[in-house]
Amino acid sequence: MTIAAPPSTNYLRRLSHILVKPAKFIDAAQFDFAPFQVTNITVDCQRPNTKTNYSCELDFTLHDPNSVRENNVTSCSCHHGWSWDGVNGSLGSNDWENPVAGYQTCLYDNATATYFRSSVPSFDHPGNFSLEVSHTYHDDENFTVPWDYPTTIATGEVIIDYHEENKHRRDKICLNERGPVNATVVGILD
Repeated sequence: MTIAAPPSTNYLRRLSHILVKPAKFIDAAQFDFAPFQVTNITVDCQRPNTKTNYSCELDFTLHDPNSVRENNVTSCSCHHGWSWDGVNGSLGSNDWENPVAGYQTCLYDNATATYFRSSVPSFDHPGNFSLEVSHTYHDDENFTVPWDYPTTIATGEVIIDYHEENKHRRDKICLNERGPVNATVVGILD
């Protein structure tokens, strides 16, 4: 399984303009971020008969090794669901503004104002889809007020070995990958 950065971060730039506190998108190249780690990935697509769409669910664990020591919240579990016809890939818009499974909060810790969010921008089949994940946390070691609550963002394409026998199943496709899979941090919102 691999994860590689997608060609566009237009959605992230648009997101930065609609936040309560407008933010500036900064390319991650000027930082030395370790990649997010995605583990325990399960994609489960089921349908009652061949005349209906699959109901797909994705579960995974997300860990951000960049979170500073003052944050005791560095990992979470994420869940997404969507419909798939079993043949065609499901793409969000070309600029990723309308993902297959939109941004959802995986975890919010009120005590530390730390939260993780994720989305599924595109889905070709259960063994090939993209992820976009973000982590907002307090960091006064590397950032100063008022920029001490950065949001790091990682994106990538997930590839899970998709055996030929799964392609011909009509009712259920379930794929698992323990990982870890590294998701490259592509930018930061300050």
